[in-house]
Amino acid sequence: MDQEQYTVADLMTNPSFRAWADQSDEKARAHWEQWLAAHPDRHDDVNTAFTLLSLLKENENGPSPEDMLEMQDRFDTALGRQRRMLLYRWTAAAASLLLLITTGILFNNRSTTIHTGIAMTKEVNLPDGSKVLLNANTTLKYKGHEVWIEGEAYFSGEHHDLKVHTGGLDVAVLGTAFNIYNRKQQIEVLLESGKVNVTGAGWAKNAGTLHLTPGEMIHLDATNKMMTRINPETFTSWKNGRLIFKNTPLYKVAAILEENYGFHVRWKSTKLQMERFSGSCPLDNTDILLAAIRSVYNDQLIVQANHTIVFE
Repeated sequence: MDQEQYTVADLMTNPSFRAWADQSDEKARAHWEQWLAAHPDRHDDVNTAFTLLSLLKENENGPSPEDMLEMQDRFDTALGRQRRMLLYRWTAAAASLLLLITTGILFNNRSTTIHTGIAMTKEVNLPDGSKVLLNANTTLKYKGHEVWIEGEAYFSGEHHDLKVHTGGLDVAVLGTAFNIYNRKQQIEVLLESGKVNVTGAGWAKNAGTLHLTPGEMIHLDATNKMMTRINPETFTSWKNGRLIFKNTPLYKVAAILEENYGFHVRWKSTKLQMERFSGSCPLDNTDILLAAIRSVYNDQLIVQANHTIVFE
């Protein structure tokens, strides 16, 4: 297509123009500045394209320009209109429309999946305006007001008709703060404040709905289904950048080292698995934790090559 005929949409999806907008390509900058000097009547279109690309960049979980154009096509088709994007210039009103799209207000039927890597946390803004903090090695999928979690996540903020699915449980959220843990067929739902209602085949046959109060936690694994009351501050200390253990069995400490930090743990003594450990360390410094365990248990912990830990 002749660049003189480019619309705002064409500019946004042009790789060279986007490189100029990102200030990542000197050749692209020189080309488009020369083009703009030769077409001074296109300043408004260029400024609008820059604004829209900036909105997309700020909302890293939003659609790409290509996805946005495809969604606009579907939206216009559903309303019985022809695609308007290529028929007239985008104005400042288009920026408002894009902002609505990227925040999911108009197009919340598009699912988004986010995964955190080893030793990594990430905060995500959900479409209902609430927030979720993902612990390491966690997968979050959301679509409208429904969320799926595998790993560990802490939810906070004002939730609006949010429903969280994890390991066969459905958690209906009523404006609250809570933690979900779902790893290796072990599921825990801890309520820190507010209210949640829990249902699902994973809890108990014909159990109906469970109403949790602050401090209560549901625990399910292959052999146990129980509700208990614990100190939320200790259990969710990871969200504040620390790991805190209070009389925690070593096998649970080892599980965190494996799941969150990528260690491989070997046990030469199964008796050691049930030994209790108390201590804390920064979330990003497992060396302190390993040194503390080694000190308490008389060097019965050995760190080998390839991220392997041996408990003797």
